[in-house]
Amino acid sequence: MHGLRVEALLPHYTDLRDREGLDLLCLQEDRYVRQGEDGYLDGERPSARIAAALGAGYEVVRDDGCPGLAFVIDGRSLGCAAQGAIPLPRLTALSWFERRYIVGGKTRQKHALFARLFARRDGAAGGVTAICFHLDTAGGNRHREAQVRALAEAAVARDLHRRLVVCGDTNAFAWRRRAAALPALLAPLGALGATDADVEAGRGGGARPTHYFARQHEPKLPHRVGVLLGKVGLDIPLRYDVVCTNLPVQSRGQTVTPDSDHDLVWARVAVESRRDCPD
Repeated sequence: MHGLRVEALLPHYTDLRDREGLDLLCLQEDRYVRQGEDGYLDGERPSARIAAALGAGYEVVRDDGCPGLAFVIDGRSLGCAAQGAIPLPRLTALSWFERRYIVGGKTRQKHALFARLFARRDGAAGGVTAICFHLDTAGGNRHREAQVRALAEAAVARDLHRRLVVCGDTNAFAWRRRAAALPALLAPLGALGATDADVEAGRGGGARPTHYFARQHEPKLPHRVGVLLGKVGLDIPLRYDVVCTNLPVQSRGQTVTPDSDHDLVWARVAVESRRDCPD
């Protein structure tokens, strides 16, 4: 939530570090909100505060092309060989209602952030590409499907797809056929072998929710309305957040984070070896 309650989220990150070992953290909305023409405050970002809280060795990887996204990596276990931005399809316009809750009230060019990472103990043999994304809140699932398709096509074109971990917020809201919406949206990544087993297991019945409108403690009026409705038991909890990979997954989990509208999802991925991935 643009760092509004980052201090309350820090214990969840440090607990995950101590309990599971936290090598890579993918962040969305990595900038502070302020009143102004662009709606954002420059300078220090939440990622810097998170890296400092995680301790010595943790560092931030980001790119000027996508300022709202960042990786925090444990530099003792992972190194970054390169990073960059992948442009995603842009909405042409916002509806009247969408202008009420989109920061700044106008469309923005969305990007995905990628980083070529390597496990320091294995060098190039333990390399993996991480991609962090935050799909548009506005525009509907057809637009978001186009963004995922563009991401997957760019990953292949840039040869980023062979050892891949893709994390992010899909914003896969649907009034009807909710269980089918997220798998359909993620299909282009699935074609690369990059899947989220929790989402796959939830086909037809719905995966465990990760997003709650009742926890949107942000300043816009629709956010405040969502919180008020949540207090009287009206919410639409949905699965938005994913960790998709074509590498072997040893375990997965989800941490409830009440000070964010999204829960934290995580996966333990074996980067030293790979299963066959499509070319």
